[in-house]
Amino acid sequence: MNPSATKLLFRDRRRSLHLYDIATQTRNTLRDFCSYVQWVPNSDVVVAQSRDNLCVWYTIDAPERVTIFQIKGDVEDIERAGGRTEVIVDEGINTVSYRLDETLIEFGMSIENKQYERAVMLLEELELSPETEAMWQTLCNLALQDGRLVIAERCCAALGDTARASYLRKVNAVAAEAEREGMQDGTEHFLVQARMATLDKQFERAAQLLLDQGKVEEAMEMYQELHRWDEAIAISESKNREETEELKTSYLQWLLMTSQVRFPAPLVVQRHHLVSCHHCQ
Repeated sequence: MNPSATKLLFRDRRRSLHLYDIATQTRNTLRDFCSYVQWVPNSDVVVAQSRDNLCVWYTIDAPERVTIFQIKGDVEDIERAGGRTEVIVDEGINTVSYRLDETLIEFGMSIENKQYERAVMLLEELELSPETEAMWQTLCNLALQDGRLVIAERCCAALGDTARASYLRKVNAVAAEAEREGMQDGTEHFLVQARMATLDKQFERAAQLLLDQGKVEEAMEMYQELHRWDEAIAISESKNREETEELKTSYLQWLLMTSQVRFPAPLVVQRHHLVSCHHCQ
């Protein structure tokens, strides 16, 4: 098991290497014909040998991102001391060592200890590659889970996800304003929570957070922006708002404009009388 006891590595009778995630209870097959496997001491980095390949997973959460070295012997051990990590390979006559990237190893230790700022600093020193891209994504996911939205915004920018980075920038602005007004943790502000729920596609929770604060208009606008007109109309009806019929008409016009509903010619002329169609119930 890894140091945090969240993942398990094991080989079956055919020497296929598997990774089992305890939290999600899922299993991934990493390699076939695996003769050696070990966690790098005090890290979540995995070293394994499959035939003539030395395989290194710096980010085990992205098992498809693997660094491979061609070797001519058998892996004997992993040595870590003095700021260096080396894989020792016995080639018969000679013993050869393969040095691993200590920065990438330290990244894993940083996120394990939730030192996200240090993790960002480490990644900023590295060029974008398949391995570092996977690390930015892992850091982004963890930062979102822990409510570290500034870190998550930085990760999205590094990954080129400009849409989500822009969205998070606006959310962070709301959180910062809440803190300036005296709130200890701006991420706990209801509007921040609602927008993050929307980002996570938890639309009902987002709407309820807004409605609990009396923000009926904002909840309706959220659904309209998502083109979820049925929910917006349902909120309007439940609050007995005067613009309910106007909202239904707008919905029907949107359906017609996007060719999601068609009427025979005589009915199109009178479509303004059809606001109670089955789409608007």
